[in-house]
Amino acid sequence: MSASLARCRAYTLLGDLFQRGLTPTSAAAWGEVPLARGALADLPLDLAAEVHTRVVLLDLPLRASAWLSEDGLVGGAPADEAAALLARCGRPVGAEPDSLGSQLAFLAFLSGAVVDAQADGHRLPDVGGLEREALDGLLAWLPGGVAALRAAGEPAPLYELAAELALDLAIAHRASLGGPVPSPRLRPQPALLDLPQTGLRAIAEHLAVPALAGGGFARSTLVGLARDYELPAGFGTRADLLEGLMRSAAHYQRLSELFGALEAIAAGWTESWRSLAGPLAPIAAPWHERIRGTRGVFSRLADAHRPREPD
Repeated sequence: MSASLARCRAYTLLGDLFQRGLTPTSAAAWGEVPLARGALADLPLDLAAEVHTRVVLLDLPLRASAWLSEDGLVGGAPADEAAALLARCGRPVGAEPDSLGSQLAFLAFLSGAVVDAQADGHRLPDVGGLEREALDGLLAWLPGGVAALRAAGEPAPLYELAAELALDLAIAHRASLGGPVPSPRLRPQPALLDLPQTGLRAIAEHLAVPALAGGGFARSTLVGLARDYELPAGFGTRADLLEGLMRSAAHYQRLSELFGALEAIAAGWTESWRSLAGPLAPIAAPWHERIRGTRGVFSRLADAHRPREPD
């Protein structure tokens, strides 16, 4: 089996999971993946639709725009860029062109085009450039998504494994193509704690945007922290949940513990981005800088609210 054919099949299986969830047909295919058998046993087919909705639609937006946009919202420039790339290749754009499922399906299409060309004895000189562009767009945010899935408060083992496999596959694929890689364009990180008007709401809004914080929190992660520290979780957006957690922790004098837990989660973001090493390190560089800043914020806040020993 050629490398392109193997990639095509892998991208197809992975993309289908994030687009449609587990189906009887794809469950049979996943059953042939030794690493997935344990995770598959934890996901009965009668619960597959519910788990897919929770993981992909509610808990964590696995879309480039949610990670790369400065407001943390889906759509906007990252989605437009993904749509334009699909349109250039005559592919259906769909409602979520920048979603993980869509990006993996597009990579399956490109790998399949290489397979077809090889079978016909042709060369496709432009495909390598398209693959680089698609992979650079995916790798600009996927390690962050993998880290957030790992830290989710409601584990979804098959989706976590699939995201990790997708990341490993994309890294190996991109490394095989060579050529320079671009760094994601992230705006300068504000000196959050140096502004006198910074309050808990401003901190929460900052931390809720992956492009500012350096990583993302699944909703279930925040609810899980509330449960672990016996704090009211609250409702609303991720910024609302973060603000509510901090206010509750302040009321119960547990802010230092909460910020320590958040810093530990951010350490997991760092580890995930370390998978982009060597020639791919420029993609990770701005994220490492962003995460260092956020971990510094957590460390300063934890120290500031740590209970003092009596004199």
